[in-house]
Amino acid sequence: MSAGKVRIVGGGLTGVLAAFEAHRLGCRDIELHERFDRLGGVALPRAAHGLELREGCIYFGPPGDPMRVLFEGHGLAFEDFENRFGSVSPAPGDDLTFVRDFGGPALPTRTLALGEGIGETLTDRLRAYPKEIAEPLRRYCQWHLGTWLDEVHESAAIPMAINRVYPLGPPAAEIAALKRSDPLHDELYAIPRALWGRLNNLTASLPQDGFSAFFERCRRKLEGLGVKVFDTALVSPRQALAAREPGETLVWAANPMPLFKAVGLEAPKLVKKSFATYVFKARYGGHLPFYAQNFTARGSVFRVYLYESRGETLLLAECVAECGDAELRREIHRLMSGFAGAGLSIGEQVGQNLAPRWIYQSVEAMRGLKTLRASLARSMGAAFVPGAWEPYAKAEKFAEVNAGLAAALQSAPAAATAA
Repeated sequence: MSAGKVRIVGGGLTGVLAAFEAHRLGCRDIELHERFDRLGGVALPRAAHGLELREGCIYFGPPGDPMRVLFEGHGLAFEDFENRFGSVSPAPGDDLTFVRDFGGPALPTRTLALGEGIGETLTDRLRAYPKEIAEPLRRYCQWHLGTWLDEVHESAAIPMAINRVYPLGPPAAEIAALKRSDPLHDELYAIPRALWGRLNNLTASLPQDGFSAFFERCRRKLEGLGVKVFDTALVSPRQALAAREPGETLVWAANPMPLFKAVGLEAPKLVKKSFATYVFKARYGGHLPFYAQNFTARGSVFRVYLYESRGETLLLAECVAECGDAELRREIHRLMSGFAGAGLSIGEQVGQNLAPRWIYQSVEAMRGLKTLRASLARSMGAAFVPGAWEPYAKAEKFAEVNAGLAAALQSAPAAATAA
């Protein structure tokens, strides 16, 4: 396929993948614009003492994962690892429920009966569960978000890791039978993989030598393909939309909020939530990398992530609010006590940060993005490719942008000829 120019705004993971995919589809006039001085966006970790201070658990899939295949086709290497994780949920009294190889809440219930379906808001989604499950989920969401759940879109359940619940009490065979027979039960309930023989998600991967080296290599590979990479390039949405050349495809892989004003729409209200993160050097006798999610709605830590960087074991504590050092260390040990916690020693702190994360969509934002998409489709047709703004999962974003690029590049020659 040969086509016109592709201009990509946003040099995060989505934008970098879009540049490689546009080249794969036959385009040879590609520009990638990034507002910061390095590629990577939110996937690019901060650095201190030569170590990567990662925020969040960003992984790639096993061999054969489409994103990996695209990167590996350009000589970028990945390291596979055994994907291990766990969750900590509230239990009667002051006890905790630890579940290995399951990253969601595990909550007791006497019934598996569900409501009629999932509504638009996070409140609607929780209401579909039995009350015994819905109430602790509601407490967790309030603790995690600190906002009205009626304003939050139900898709926020995915980044909060509550999109599926392991119901404690009913036999696993009964849960499995319902999941196989009913889409709603399959959507809302889960079973730890060891309990029903599922082998998916056993292996994941990380870029060889870490994310910083990975994105530097991506830049060199892209420039070697002839892609023009512009960093510290703050692109005006109004100018980008108005200055589009005949036959040009514009991929907006950056924050879509500035586009609203550019097309004459009011920007929607977002869910703003800041998280505090603390990184420590550590020693750990368990499997690495490893993360544990906290669904107890107690304390400050909602996730502990242990990983290696340059031969050092690092521990990342992600918190809903800032936390004192002594209290933070006690919380981490308590949450890790069910996961080889006796082999955990927390050393010096090497980093901390307090920053907003825009990963939870509001109902207003989801409606607004739909309107924005429609407006841009009317004015630009297939020549404008949204950067998969709504989905949270990397694979879903990748597939959506790829489909948009393919459609745009198929129509680009005809558009250029007509112009």
